[in-house]
Amino acid sequence: MKVLVIGGAGYLGGALTPLLLAEGHEVTVLDNLTFGSAAVQPHLTHDRFRLVTGDLRDIGAVARALRGQEAVVLLASLVGEAACDRDPEETLAVNYLGSLNALKAAAWLGLSRFIFISTDSCYGAQEKVLLQEESPLRPISLYAELKARVEEETLKMARPAGFIPTILRLATLYGLAPRMRFDLVINLLTREAVAGEGARIFSGEQWRPLVHVRDAARAVALALAAPAEVVAGQVFNVGSNQQNIQFKDLAGLLQQTLPGAKIETVDQPPDLRDYHVCFDKIARALNFKPDWTVAAGIAEIAEALASGSLGDPYAPKYRN
Repeated sequence: MKVLVIGGAGYLGGALTPLLLAEGHEVTVLDNLTFGSAAVQPHLTHDRFRLVTGDLRDIGAVARALRGQEAVVLLASLVGEAACDRDPEETLAVNYLGSLNALKAAAWLGLSRFIFISTDSCYGAQEKVLLQEESPLRPISLYAELKARVEEETLKMARPAGFIPTILRLATLYGLAPRMRFDLVINLLTREAVAGEGARIFSGEQWRPLVHVRDAARAVALALAAPAEVVAGQVFNVGSNQQNIQFKDLAGLLQQTLPGAKIETVDQPPDLRDYHVCFDKIARALNFKPDWTVAAGIAEIAEALASGSLGDPYAPKYRN
């Protein structure tokens, strides 16, 4: 396919682009390069890769990037509660209005596939409930609320003989990637443990589903490759039942993988985002099974930190 990845220079995009190229797709990345171009630099000379510098909010840039494409993967957004709460107006402009730009332009131009990358945090606070794709959404953050609204608008656009939208609700990402992030829980705790400053786990009772960034990229590729009737108008939770983890268990994983690491559990009211998610649907429909475990992801990050290949892991470029 000819695939446009909007936000392809980001954390997940940097893992997705080489995978799509390896599978034989022609890949165009549209990105405003807020966090630089390091994630796409290795592909600039590839004959099936093109980089378009532009902003999701610019409908002209979006339309130009979409022309000639067959599929689009919408990754671009302001990610994380802290980043979104800092400037709610900009978050609305990017995560909602910008997403609608891409959605409506893709439908108008006759693209067949549209994959919207959403988040399991749309489920919000739903303790002691195994959450499936049909479960009610109860977002408690601006980030999750806008993702849920774009999900709704995306599914409305489905056309049986034409536009095929698919929603992927990702578990919390972790793992090493070309555009690394250290503001994600596993990556952050690993950095702190390796630095010897002590990893601090706040509360610990809440559940959170996790998935490696490269496994998430593979889920996107599987959705693109699946028959239309399997993915048209469908929502898939992306992760695995085995990686639904309570934060208090992360201490054991860190110490198992990094012997001698100092781990501190801080007693405080639990995070309101507390959700235990079922991933049976994606395993059944797309034959998705993660290659990575949390322990393996911790070990890979620790090795990269120890080698010095990431430079200063506290640099601003490593957080959203």
